[in-house]
Amino acid sequence: MISKSNNKSQPINTKIILTIVVIVGVLILLYDYKSAKKDFAGIIPRNESGGPKVNESLEVEFLDQNQEVTLEVSAKGLKEKDIEKAFSDAVKEIDKTYLGKNKSADRVSDNLNLRDTYANGLVEVEWNFDVYGYISAEGILDKEKIPEEGQLVTLTAIMYCQDREQIYSFCVVVVPKGMDTLEGQLNAIEKAVKNQDEKTMEDDNLILPTKVETMDIKWSRKMDYRGLQLIILGFVCVGALSIGKKRDAKKEKEKSIADMDMDYPMIVSELSILMGAGMSFRKALERIVLKYTNNVRAGKTEIRPGFEQMVITYRRMSDGLSEIQAIEELGMKCESKNYRKLSMLLSQNLRKGSKDLIDCLEKEQQNAFELRKQRAIRAGEEASTKLLIPMAGMLFIVIVILVVPAVLQINI
Repeated sequence: MISKSNNKSQPINTKIILTIVVIVGVLILLYDYKSAKKDFAGIIPRNESGGPKVNESLEVEFLDQNQEVTLEVSAKGLKEKDIEKAFSDAVKEIDKTYLGKNKSADRVSDNLNLRDTYANGLVEVEWNFDVYGYISAEGILDKEKIPEEGQLVTLTAIMYCQDREQIYSFCVVVVPKGMDTLEGQLNAIEKAVKNQDEKTMEDDNLILPTKVETMDIKWSRKMDYRGLQLIILGFVCVGALSIGKKRDAKKEKEKSIADMDMDYPMIVSELSILMGAGMSFRKALERIVLKYTNNVRAGKTEIRPGFEQMVITYRRMSDGLSEIQAIEELGMKCESKNYRKLSMLLSQNLRKGSKDLIDCLEKEQQNAFELRKQRAIRAGEEASTKLLIPMAGMLFIVIVILVVPAVLQINI
């Protein structure tokens, strides 16, 4: 019963996902139909002032025609007094923000904060300058061109609001960074080197300045840390290889244990049958090992880890080790719990000479096959779960494709 229900788990999940998609699609279709056919009365709401235009796809019927058209609806317009207020607010906002990090318009050494919209987007602005080359339209200073004595620049903001236009002008003095700042000190050093380079272009070598303004300068080549980088890279590679080897060894170990557990029911079954027919453990093991090795040599079967352990155990017995010692070594050296259990079962019964060994092996055989069945069911469930992940992702994409446009239309 368990195996049947789990085998059907994947189709059931697929049906659930398909049902959800269909229900969501039907609900969206009903909403779209109601919005398009029932609730529309030829009225398109505008966005608020300063907002974007609305693009609306509609069907229009005229004469005997039925056509699709896309209409562009402007945002709500402003009244005259609102336009004047928007210009006034924009001027106040410009005065408040244009200096950026600068403290005064008489000494501008950092970039200005010049934006292209003000008053919450109601006013658009274009920036012009009476002297170009020192300040960009975004307010960025070209610090290499600024003279030592500074430069007066008049900025003109051409402001637009709907079909109205207004001009606002103000002046700033752009100056180089002062020597009291790190940037100013570096600029002074770079200018000194540039001047020295231009003066001595005909010489074979450039002699770097040792004094700039009031600063004593000491030059040295930048240390190259390629050796250290190589050492660190070596440690990283060794660590990555070590982690990779441990991970591969762990996976290999897990695979080996899983393969041994797959062989376990067959080994217990053959032992149970042969010993139940009257063979001793040694003879039964010899028969199992001989059959396995012959099949491997003939290419009828692949090398199986569980049966290989039986081969090793038989060789130990052939080399003079007692049956009990060989079985106990099997339990100690096997990673699988099943083989430890088998080792304990066989060693105890062989040591005590119990007559219940055959019954114990038959019970162990039933348990082993049941565990094998459960393991197969679990593997099927894991495969089903792995398939559900991409299916759930596809469902999410479908829902987004269907729902997002509807939500955007609701917001509009």
